[in-house]
Amino acid sequence: MEKKIVPHELGFRIDSEDRSEVRRQLVRKWLRELPGTATLKHTYLYNVERLRDGSRIYLTRPTRLNKGMDFVIYCENFTKWKKGTNRPPSHGDLIGELQAICGRSPKHCRELRRALGRIWNCDAPDKVVAGLRLLRNDLQTERSLKVARWMFIEQDLTYWTESGRWMLRGGIEQRIGRIG
Repeated sequence: MEKKIVPHELGFRIDSEDRSEVRRQLVRKWLRELPGTATLKHTYLYNVERLRDGSRIYLTRPTRLNKGMDFVIYCENFTKWKKGTNRPPSHGDLIGELQAICGRSPKHCRELRRALGRIWNCDAPDKVVAGLRLLRNDLQTERSLKVARWMFIEQDLTYWTESGRWMLRGGIEQRIGRIG
């Protein structure tokens, strides 16, 4: 017997700038998800960010590997599969974007690294973007900062009792220099 899949699309905003509280908010949201049955499976899509061009960043659950406390990050109009559908951005995709921004000038790179440090410290991305001088109206920067936020959060959940976001930060710093 084939399972019936029931999709749910919901909005979700993280309103904390504290790493532990960010994890608590996610887990509390997921605790409200409905359990499946032998014939029924629930899937969830969470709209978590909106970019200035209208593109969404969204999370899906359960993941392909179905590990429970994880999610897949998607960003519209960023990375695509050959058939044209959204592909989850990889750490390499993010780092490539950051390198492209840094390649513009040393001033752009310094401003980006400071902004990434704020995102790493859980500052709200819209607030960080609003405080930028050179990169404030740059879609590529906004997208990179918002994707980085969710990748940092994903790492915190995947490596719950370990280094979490530190691993991704290390990879970024190897390519664009120290953030913060």
